[in-house]
Amino acid sequence: PTLLNDFRFGIHREHNKRFVPEGVPNVKDLGVNVWQPSAYKALESISVSGFFSTGANTNARWPRSTFSISDDIRWTRGRHNISFGGRIDLARMDEYNEFYQFGAYTFTSDYTNYALASFFLGKVRSFRQGSGEFRNVRNKFSGLYAQNDFRASSRLTFNMGLRWEPYSAWRDIYGRVEQFRPQDYYAGSKSKMFTNAPPGLFFPGDAGVPDRGVNNTYRNFAPRLGFAYDLFGNGKTSLRGGAGLFWDTRQSAFYNSRFANVTPFSPQLTITDPVGPFSNPLLGIKNPFPPVFPPPKDITFTPPVLVITLDPRGIYDNPSIFNWNLAIERQLSKNWLGRLAYVGSRSNHLNRSIELNPAVYIPGSRLSTDQRRVFQGYQYISLGSQSGVSRYNAMQLTLEKRFAGGLTARANYVWSRSTDTMPVNWDAQGPMDSQSFVYPWYFPNADQMDRGRSDFDRKHRFVGTFVWQLPRLAQAGRALRYIAGGWQATSLLTLQSGPPLTITAGRDQSQTGLRDRAVINGTPYGPGACGSAAPCVNYLVSSSFALPATGDFGNVGKALLVGPNLIGVDAGFVKSIPVRERLRVQLRAEFFNFFNRVNLNNPTSSVSSGGFGSIRGAGSQRIGQLALKLVF
Repeated sequence: PTLLNDFRFGIHREHNKRFVPEGVPNVKDLGVNVWQPSAYKALESISVSGFFSTGANTNARWPRSTFSISDDIRWTRGRHNISFGGRIDLARMDEYNEFYQFGAYTFTSDYTNYALASFFLGKVRSFRQGSGEFRNVRNKFSGLYAQNDFRASSRLTFNMGLRWEPYSAWRDIYGRVEQFRPQDYYAGSKSKMFTNAPPGLFFPGDAGVPDRGVNNTYRNFAPRLGFAYDLFGNGKTSLRGGAGLFWDTRQSAFYNSRFANVTPFSPQLTITDPVGPFSNPLLGIKNPFPPVFPPPKDITFTPPVLVITLDPRGIYDNPSIFNWNLAIERQLSKNWLGRLAYVGSRSNHLNRSIELNPAVYIPGSRLSTDQRRVFQGYQYISLGSQSGVSRYNAMQLTLEKRFAGGLTARANYVWSRSTDTMPVNWDAQGPMDSQSFVYPWYFPNADQMDRGRSDFDRKHRFVGTFVWQLPRLAQAGRALRYIAGGWQATSLLTLQSGPPLTITAGRDQSQTGLRDRAVINGTPYGPGACGSAAPCVNYLVSSSFALPATGDFGNVGKALLVGPNLIGVDAGFVKSIPVRERLRVQLRAEFFNFFNRVNLNNPTSSVSSGGFGSIRGAGSQRIGQLALKLVF
């Protein structure tokens, strides 16, 4: 009875598909002279900044499977509860995604000062076409752990543990990764695997390039320590705390997605300020489509070449988080509990992209963005870097009433702050082009404009909920019992501070091809943004913001402003009607946003976009749903 072994084996299989409905045109039907697939038609993306966008995803499918084996041993010996074990996952994912084959066209105000005018004139800001995203990746995840819960006394318990979790990079069976080395670019060194690749670009099989892009890591040890202490020995007040190191080693299979849709594996052409108009964006450029796979050794690399690269040292610094907390809990009365906690964390080596190939501002120059880039012959060169950091600190308060007298309730309040050094709107994703910092990488403190509140940060958040079981009126008459008895009411109240808000330029004023910010020169909040538009809510004073001067980057830091707050009340009413001893009917009425409050979206935050500073959308209105449930 003191020793238990738990062995498990599992298989998970999933196959997702996506398709384009029949009857959709493609850009050739609109008079655009570019290659289009013949199997079916689609419009992928035509976007006019601040006005409209149209298009949809192309056909795709993703078969995935995982085989898991785990074994856990739990052993009770005296005052010790010892656990140890491990797990291995064999994972595979195949992707067949006709991504970017139909092309993406973006129109901005850079050329005409008015994005819609650029669209009518056919002046494309950026054009991108590719050969799809096809991947066949495999991986093996493993981990071992040991844990000891030690009851030092009747009032004090310790939790101690250690986990070993090595990092294994995903392996593409066709070696679809690449590596850019600046020093080899300047030295004129070229790949032996693909002889037409521009200098500095290398692939698996070339000297110094790992088969998986980076090498595996085996030094990830994660200690844990926690305790629980009965402060006064009466079972009514406890002090709890803990700290631990955690590694993000189980990397998503989509981390390396962007590698699979670049030349030579899936040739892609990305042009900023193309010479040709919308009707002929490849004017003067050799058409690389349709592609051939597997790519021949002498495949053509059509400039400007887009590159996604991992660390040329072959090192992957595993993202890690060090978490700590301290909480005191007190039983306030027979059915009431109070809790006060401090929670903190520090994250290191967060994934973010660094753009290695920004354009250089040349006063008065008429050269295009790509013609002014640092590494000529290339377009974006985006480095998958693990250089991001974040900090989180929070006070958490809880008041809880356990179920008694037909009522249970809980109130939670969090006062917190999370900051990081991640680009705005950067999600948990792998290396990605055009997601860079505001300043070029070679500037001192290049990420200083991207240091601020995290995108998800909310300073204040309160959540209150209750479930109230009304009397059944079992002794009342049949009519009264059926009408007024057996009711249950529930509610959820959410109060939340507004999200961070960053004001962007929406135009390449710095002429670096990066992500310029606006200039703030007055009071940010106030009227004037809507004009005569309706429905519309004024939020920012549009005249207090301006585009930066040519060659400048703006001065609005990350998360400088705050968006609208949120107040939500959800409610539910349940009526239970007994039919027989083992049969009852349940009527349910549930309402989301019960009081129909307008919870506003963030305002339009690009100075160059139509409606800047105004809010023209909101969250869901009141929604009610009715249900009939038979319980037997």
